[in-house]
Parts: sequence; C-alpha cells; structure tokens
Amino acid sequence: MNCSKAMVLMSAAIDGELTPKEEEELAQHLAECPECRAEFQDAKKTKIIIRERIVRVKAPTSLVESITRLTSITY
Repeated sequence: MNCSKAMVLMSAAIDGELTPKEEEELAQHLAECPECRAEFQDAKKTKIIIRERIVRVKAPTSLVESITRLTSITY
C-alpha cells in the first residue's frame, strides 16, 4: 500500500468502516510508515476532540411530529 491509499482509508478506519483485509493492509502500512502513522494518530485525536465537544440538541416534538406527518402522506 502506498501513502495515498493509506490516507484515503484512514477516515474509514477511524469510523470502523474498513473490511478486515483493508484493516490489515492499513495496519501493515502504518507499522512501516512513520509519517502515515503520525497522520493517523492526529486524525484519531481530532475525531475524539470533535466527538467530545459536539453539542447534541433534541429536536422539538412539533418538528418530529411535522416530519412524521409529512413523510407518511401517500399519493
């Protein structure tokens, strides 16, 4: 695997979206490439920071009811 392909797979890896084969290939590349390994660690840290700081807001009941009503209309 080259660095370009590794960069493409990193985000999917962080989200747990790789196939077992892709995980293995990426892990092997990261073991051999210090630049990509550092990039991967930075990407994981960034995702953790974003996850910790995101503010989750519950949608108002009226909005949920409106969406439910509109999506249940049949033509």
